[in-house]
Amino acid sequence: MRQLAAGVLLAVGLLLMAFYLAPWRGAVRPGEPPAELAGEPDIYMDSAVISQFQDDGTLQYRLAAQQFRTFDAERHTHLVGPDFSLYSPTAPPWRVSAHRGDLRDLGNGADEREGLLVLSGEVVLHQTVPGRSYTTVRTAELTVRPEPRYAETDRDVMIETEANQTFAQGLKADLERRILNLQADADGPVHTIVLPEQFERWPRR
Repeated sequence: MRQLAAGVLLAVGLLLMAFYLAPWRGAVRPGEPPAELAGEPDIYMDSAVISQFQDDGTLQYRLAAQQFRTFDAERHTHLVGPDFSLYSPTAPPWRVSAHRGDLRDLGNGADEREGLLVLSGEVVLHQTVPGRSYTTVRTAELTVRPEPRYAETDRDVMIETEANQTFAQGLKADLERRILNLQADADGPVHTIVLPEQFERWPRR
């Protein structure tokens, strides 16, 4: 997650450097923003894509969004229409999309929310293993930690595979090992529906 937050800040920093070092600026130094811009983001990016690579050159993740709005003072980035793909050298990628997202930069470590990608609004987490299986998770809110590859929510979830549909009251997912730990409470136990086509695979007596 440190690399994800750093990747966003790096993209923002490069934009700032390009602007302030542009030849048409000369020696003009920026002044204070006008009062009508108070509360506006320091950096705004439209339809941007940020990619992070491993040391060996392989792709680690790709974060795309319709809008990036970064607030330097809060070290915080709002995302509109985020689409996040998390890659692994040993497994197919996980892809998660949502209406909104919030990326909190790393600070002094005192706030456990820092360094988290929090997605909300019709969140869909999906992975396809070609020729074998697929897993789709739907929920209202999901927190993703790229390192380690981990996701969790305490909201209602529906997990759909090629074999069944499962409903639960929360989820803790080890995305690297494809382990989904389903949460339940006394009012809502975990409930699984086996899809009709699965019965066709069972031998008849």
